[in-house]
Amino acid sequence: MTDNHVHHDDGGNGRRYQSVQCPPLLTLGATRLAEPVATPEPYRPDQLSHTESARLVQAKADAEEALTAYHSRLKTAGDRMVDAWHRARVGLHRLEVLLAERELGAAARREQQVEREHATDGVEDRRHRPGWQHPVLVWAVILISAVYDTVFFAGSFRDAIDAVDDVRSVEYWVSFLPGFGIFMALTLAGYWLGVPLFRHRARAERRRWRRRLGWRILLRRVFVLWRPEDEERQPGELPWPSWVLPVSFAVLVVGVLAGWAWLRGGRLLMSDLQWPLVGLLLLLTVSAIAFKAGAHNPVADRARRAGRRRRDVTRRYDRLKAESQAQLAGHEKAWQELHLAVEDAVTGVWRHVTDAWTEIAEGRARHGLTGMVAPGFVTSGDTDASARTLFAGLTGPSLRLETLRVTQDLLDRHRPEVLSAEQTALTERLNAQLDAATAGSGPDPVDEYREMDKG
Repeated sequence: MTDNHVHHDDGGNGRRYQSVQCPPLLTLGATRLAEPVATPEPYRPDQLSHTESARLVQAKADAEEALTAYHSRLKTAGDRMVDAWHRARVGLHRLEVLLAERELGAAARREQQVEREHATDGVEDRRHRPGWQHPVLVWAVILISAVYDTVFFAGSFRDAIDAVDDVRSVEYWVSFLPGFGIFMALTLAGYWLGVPLFRHRARAERRRWRRRLGWRILLRRVFVLWRPEDEERQPGELPWPSWVLPVSFAVLVVGVLAGWAWLRGGRLLMSDLQWPLVGLLLLLTVSAIAFKAGAHNPVADRARRAGRRRRDVTRRYDRLKAESQAQLAGHEKAWQELHLAVEDAVTGVWRHVTDAWTEIAEGRARHGLTGMVAPGFVTSGDTDASARTLFAGLTGPSLRLETLRVTQDLLDRHRPEVLSAEQTALTERLNAQLDAATAGSGPDPVDEYREMDKG
């Protein structure tokens, strides 16, 4: 084909000269700024390319650096958990001491023994103390009687020591000091009379037989022969009642106060009131002594001590158990806080490695050099985040996560289940001890009769 005498070649480039081939592309070789010149070749799915290895190494560095941000939280939670563990151990130790002392069983056994001893008392239970014999009321009556006697005899005391009847003088107030002696004298007289009185009543109540008593026998036993036959005290019985010292001291106290009352009555203008006044003072004094002697009831005191001891030990057991439960609950909360802190740290650290493996998987899907089927996932219950893998057959560089390993070991050694199992075992043994004592498995080795003279 010709156009204006110009020859065109269909295989040319549209110009009058032949096409020239371009020279080959020059590169700088494999650098960090360009892709490698080597042609990628297929490789097995269980192998890593240089690019994939570099990505995992970078993820390792990022993960280890991210762990440092969790150090403060892990340390705080770990310290709190360890402190809670030791507090819980102290609470369990107190329960162990209570179990070793066997105080719970002894208190219940003591109360059961008192109940058995007085089960046949009937309506007149010897453990019963009337309300008007309450210890507070007894001490109040003695104190009022002593104060009344002191105020009444203060004038006679001042006359005896030649004191001036003036409230501004020291002698005036010294005249009231004998009131303390009167209070102590009334207390001792009542108590000393109450001891043999109770022993006599207790021995008389245990006698099944009584001999006939006439006026001749009564006069003979009072003035000639007090004890007609020999008696033997059985083991466990109360001591013999002794009347000499209590009666002598009570007579002395009543006699001295009667003498002062007679002297005080002689100072009054109306001498006709002297003997009635003496009688009134004697009645008040004898009433206070008798009130104290009648209120002496060691049986009621022993029953009250046994019940109080049982209540105190039971309250102690309930208090220690409640404290131990609260301490165990506090330790469990602290353990949960540390566990969550570890999980957050593992998640934050593993996120960098997971992102790297995600990019690797996406890259393999694009170039297809390892095939179109990805390796299977690894399912493992291992809690060590440093050796965790994602795909089967593919492992990356190990992470240096010693902090997580130490903290996880701390969690494993301080599990709440251990303390909870110990507390359950202790409470079961304490309850069994209480049940055995309540069922009356055996008597208390302490001699109860020795305590009947206390109070």
